[in-house]
Amino acid sequence: MRSFVYLFAAIIVIASLAPSHTDAQNSRYSTWSDPSGQASGGEDLKTFLEKLNKLIDEAEKAKAADPVFLQDLRNLANGAKSPWNTVVLDDAFADGNFTANPAWEVLSGAYFIETGWGLRNKLIQSQPQQSSDSGGDDLAKVLLGTILKRATGQQGASQPASNVIVTRTKLTNAFQIQLELSSWEPGGNFTVGVFQGQDANIGYRLLYTSGKGVQIHRVGNSGSSVVATSEPLTFEDKKPHTITWNRGTDGAMRISVDGKEMISTSDRGFSDPFDGVRLSNTSGDFIVKKITAKGI
Repeated sequence: MRSFVYLFAAIIVIASLAPSHTDAQNSRYSTWSDPSGQASGGEDLKTFLEKLNKLIDEAEKAKAADPVFLQDLRNLANGAKSPWNTVVLDDAFADGNFTANPAWEVLSGAYFIETGWGLRNKLIQSQPQQSSDSGGDDLAKVLLGTILKRATGQQGASQPASNVIVTRTKLTNAFQIQLELSSWEPGGNFTVGVFQGQDANIGYRLLYTSGKGVQIHRVGNSGSSVVATSEPLTFEDKKPHTITWNRGTDGAMRISVDGKEMISTSDRGFSDPFDGVRLSNTSGDFIVKKITAKGI
């Protein structure tokens, strides 16, 4: 239903740009016909989609429409070229449980569901001001555990160097990952990635560093390398931000944040399917409100 609404809106936008009969001779637009067949002037579906994407680009620059709407419209337009239509992961953490349906596995650190907000790591010092009582109770348990450790002489125990949580689900080499992420402390970093192998280490990772922007990393057996870097950006307003990561069958990758494209690059470092999705951070306080992953 949502896709139908966006497609209908796209038709309305294009129709509104079409010239009237009296202005047709002076307009740079030609008469539009069915894009599923051969259009007038020899324009086919590919040309139509290219024009639609160009109009979306112009609308983004002019801030003529909501950026999230424009990104959804662009995804719909590009669906004919890169159809990520197989949903392998869709989790809004609304059931209050991340251990089943789908199952997430904590590799290091600790996580809990902040009711009304999403998946959050427990190694934090504060909580959202609007969080529910249940989330506060979970945090209180963590603080109580810390007090008990100190009382029993375990205060010297070191915390994990990072929080890592994974869900193991087969994902094609071409994929789309979208998540809603909020950040609650400055100076943090967060990664979302796809992995191959049981240890969930090898694969691509998208790293956000507070105030610096996002980077795509390729992690292999010999180490990690940076594929591409965006311009600076910051999430530290305690509001969810939508991150969309597209990877096509040709290795082309695009990263957008709240509908604005931040990275456009290509990498063929991995050609096999992936074994799952991983989330991690080594500093900061992040909440994942929702995450979806689609393959082809």
